[in-house]
Amino acid sequence: MKPVLFFAAAALLSVTTPAAADNGQRFDEGAQLRAYGPGPWRPEAQCFRGKSIAGVTRAGERTVYVQSRAGAIYRLELAGDCAALDAATKVTLRGDGGLAVCPGTAADLLAQTPAGPKQCRVAEVRRMGPSDLAALSAPRR
Repeated sequence: MKPVLFFAAAALLSVTTPAAADNGQRFDEGAQLRAYGPGPWRPEAQCFRGKSIAGVTRAGERTVYVQSRAGAIYRLELAGDCAALDAATKVTLRGDGGLAVCPGTAADLLAQTPAGPKQCRVAEVRRMGPSDLAALSAPRR
């Protein structure tokens, strides 16, 4: 009797689970490749994974530059002072819509410090294009 109940429950579960999991959303691999793919700078490929940060540089009280693992550089304008960045051992970002951080949206910067994680609000995210990067690297007189 127990094996029959087990198989009946397994059959019922296998029939109902896909219907419950299907909420109408479909994974768009092309959109993912356009957003995260390597290659030359393209305005439409501006999002990055907030957990995949290769480098962080602070430039003033409210400006932070991050480099994604794909090599793109982003300028973050913080909503307020973020003292946790001074002691941060690791920095990640989380976009308002999930792990993807995209220009034109706000995000949260998570700074891992010896005292524990601290959160700072990012008011603006902007991907730096070739001309922006050239202006940053040009010597000032």
